[in-house]
Amino acid sequence: MQTKVSAKRNRMLVSMKHTHEIMEAIRGKNINKALKYLELVKDKKTYVPFRKYPSKGHKQGVPRGYPVRATKMVNELVNELKQNAKAMGFDENKIVVSGYDLGRAAYSRFRSGSVYRHGKRTYLSVYSLVDQVRKETKKPVEKKETQQEPAIGDNKKEAVADSAADAARNIATPENEHVNKQENAADNGAKD
Repeated sequence: MQTKVSAKRNRMLVSMKHTHEIMEAIRGKNINKALKYLELVKDKKTYVPFRKYPSKGHKQGVPRGYPVRATKMVNELVNELKQNAKAMGFDENKIVVSGYDLGRAAYSRFRSGSVYRHGKRTYLSVYSLVDQVRKETKKPVEKKETQQEPAIGDNKKEAVADSAADAARNIATPENEHVNKQENAADNGAKD
């Protein structure tokens, strides 16, 4: 049984083309190797090959680049994917970046509905299809059986009648004022 673990981000202010090239470079890799690769790209020690969107003109060699801004966002998202897999009980060392969904996100608009900025807005969802069994993170708690003593006056009518009688005793009326005073005096005498 396959389980889908995913992480999503919307309206990222990065280039969709750069994000596509980065995701193509890490798709199919182990999540730890992908994170190391993204760190190297951020530090400009290795490059991202631009295959679909080369845009390097007549320069010699493989079209490549160091899209640092997009790499930071993808790095955060892949870290989030790793944490989600860990929270679901999977071994995060065996997670592979299976695929991604990429597209343009909505532009910000005025109240009238007109678009006021045509900037870079990118939607990205990274996911991993996991074929492993979840780890037991917590042992099931065994409930101890405790026997409760039956309440006095199991019958509800008896309980209501008892509470009504208690309430009637506590009401100060002219007939029972002398009884309440005698009970209070007896209680005070017993305390001394």
